[in-house]
Amino acid sequence: MKTKKIMGLLLAGVMGATMLGGCGSNDAGSPGSGTNTSGSEGQEASAGEKQTIEFWYHDGNPTSNPIFEELINRFEDKYPQYEVKYVGLPSDSYLQKYNTAVATNTVPDVVSIRDMDVSSFVNQDALMCLDEVYDSFSEKENLNQAVIDATRMCSIDQKLYCMPQYITADISWCNTQRMEEEGIPVPATLEEFLKDCEEYADPEGGKYFYSLRGGAGSMENLFDFIFTYADQDNLFDEEGNCVLSQPVFAEALDLYAGIYWNGWTSKDSVTNGFKEMVAEFGSKTSMYISHNSSSLAEHKKNLGEGNFANVIAPANAQGNVVTKNLSFTGYSVMENAKNKEGAVAFIEYLVSCEGASYLCEQEGRVPINNLIYEEEWYKNDSYNNVYQELMEADNVKFLTHPVWLPQWNEFRSKYQEPGFQAVLLKEKTSEQVLQEWADYLSAAQKEYLEANK
Repeated sequence: MKTKKIMGLLLAGVMGATMLGGCGSNDAGSPGSGTNTSGSEGQEASAGEKQTIEFWYHDGNPTSNPIFEELINRFEDKYPQYEVKYVGLPSDSYLQKYNTAVATNTVPDVVSIRDMDVSSFVNQDALMCLDEVYDSFSEKENLNQAVIDATRMCSIDQKLYCMPQYITADISWCNTQRMEEEGIPVPATLEEFLKDCEEYADPEGGKYFYSLRGGAGSMENLFDFIFTYADQDNLFDEEGNCVLSQPVFAEALDLYAGIYWNGWTSKDSVTNGFKEMVAEFGSKTSMYISHNSSSLAEHKKNLGEGNFANVIAPANAQGNVVTKNLSFTGYSVMENAKNKEGAVAFIEYLVSCEGASYLCEQEGRVPINNLIYEEEWYKNDSYNNVYQELMEADNVKFLTHPVWLPQWNEFRSKYQEPGFQAVLLKEKTSEQVLQEWADYLSAAQKEYLEANK
C-alpha cells in the first residue's frame, strides 16, 4: 500500500529532522492568512465586537481541558478580535456528536480530528480543504513533511483536510518504584510478561501486575500483542485479504484473553477504558499497562515524577516488537463553519511552535513542528528519548492501521470492541471473532482497492 510507504517515512523523519532553533518570537502568521473567507461565508462583526470561534475537542478531560483553557487565553491575548468557545467532548462519544452536527448542520468552526476520522468526514463533504492554508502558513517548512503526506493519504483525493499537531506512539508504562521494591525487572519478552502477569496477580489483595483494557479503545493494545506474537506487520495480504483469520492470531488472542480468564487482571478489566486502566495503574492496583504517549500527564499526577517510566513493549520469540504505526492528531475547519477566517487563525496558532510546544510538553505528545526540538523542555525530556529509541530500533516493526477505510471507525466500535469483550466473557471463541473481523475488513479493503484502481 502506498499509504504504508508514506507512514513508514514518518519513522525516519520525525525525530531525525534538522534542528532549526526554538520557537523564540516566531509568529504563527496573520490571522486567517491561508484563506479568504470574507463575505457571506465569514462571520461579520461590527467594530469592537469580538468574533466567536466555536471549537470542539474530541477528548475533553480534567487533564486536557485546563491545557486548552491556557492555549485559548494565549490565543485571545494575541488576537483580541476573537473569542473561542471551547467544548471538551467525551472520548467515547465525540464521533456521535460530530456526526449529528454534520447531519443537522449545527457544526462548530473547528474540531480536533484523528487520522482514523478524516476519511469518513471527507466522504460527507464535512471538512474544508486546507491546501491554501498550509501553503501560506508561516511555519510550513517546519512541519514534518512525512506527517503531512500521511495526512493527505487519509483522503481519497489526497488533499489536506487537517493540520496535524502531534503524533502518538504506542508504548508500555511501568511503576518502577513498586517493581524495584519487589525486585521485578521490566519484562523483555512476551513469555516474561505473561509469567509476571501470573506470578504477581493477587486477586484477594486486589493487586495485579497488568491492567488489561477490554472496553472502549482496546484495539491498539490487543493488536500490538497479537501481531507481535504472530511476528507480522501487515493487516492485509497483496490481494486485500485480512490476515486475522490465520490460526496464529487465534493462538495469540487466547493467550491475551487468558490474562483475564485466569484472574491475572481485575474483573473490571472487561469494561476498562482509558480512565479505568490509568486509574488502576495510578492507584498501584497494577504496575504495568499498555497505552501510548498521551497518558504521561495522568501518570505524573497519580504516581509522581521519578516513580514510573515508559518502556518499549515486550518482544516475541524472534526478538521483534510489532506496534501501531505512529498516528497523528490535528485540527480541521468544518465546511459549513460560520467563522472560517477565525477558524483558520486558531488552527494556525495551535500547530505553530508556540501553541504546539505548550500542549506537547503538558500532555506528553510527540511534536511534529521541528522548531520545538530545540526547546529546552524537549531536549531534557527522558520520555522523548524512549520514543526516539522506539522509532530507531531495528527490531521494531510498525503495523499501519487502515485509516483510509471509511468503515474503520465502524469496525472499531461495532465489531472489534464488542467482539473482544465476547471473547473475554467466553461468549464466542477467538476463532469466531477473528473470522468475523477478517471478513469485514477484507470486504472493506477490496472495495477500497477496486475504487482506486
